[in-house]
Amino acid sequence: MGGVLAGRRDAVEAVRAGIGVHAGGVLSPFNAWLILRGLSTLPLRMRAHSDSAAQVARFLLAHPGVKAVTFPGLVSHPQFALARRQMSMPSGMLTFQVDDGPRMAHVFKQRLRLFSYAVSLGDVRSLIFYIPTDAIMQSTFCLDGAALDAYRAFAGDGIFRVSIGLEDPDDLCYDLEQALTVLPAAG
Repeated sequence: MGGVLAGRRDAVEAVRAGIGVHAGGVLSPFNAWLILRGLSTLPLRMRAHSDSAAQVARFLLAHPGVKAVTFPGLVSHPQFALARRQMSMPSGMLTFQVDDGPRMAHVFKQRLRLFSYAVSLGDVRSLIFYIPTDAIMQSTFCLDGAALDAYRAFAGDGIFRVSIGLEDPDDLCYDLEQALTVLPAAG
């Protein structure tokens, strides 16, 4: 993670005077240079990331063992029109649901070869992770009543969160297909 502070000299100096106390350590010059160097290919990487995610999302949507796919680039997404107005590309993130997510999480850990089973996001490698609804309610969201009902309507008992990397999307779909073969058609 990195960022930039820009503004009038007096405002920037005032913020810099307390930044160590309030924001912690700052990037080393080398790490800042690495970020700047990576920015030159960011548009190309984001296009590949987004295009591949769209292909994987369409694959999952058509798979008989998948109950639901959430990706703003799919016409089936409830806010597809809004996403088209606000985004030049729909991102490389998606979620999907299957029956018996905890069992499939175990299957994915064993069978997926291209996807890493990991929580992190935005890597050049594709990542997948199962988020059980009960666990996320205890640790992060702590919703109840109508808010919990709305979340359960969206996520059911849990969702797989996927961050698509830069691998070939056909290879990613094949990897998912070979792991999903243990599933019956979604009910």
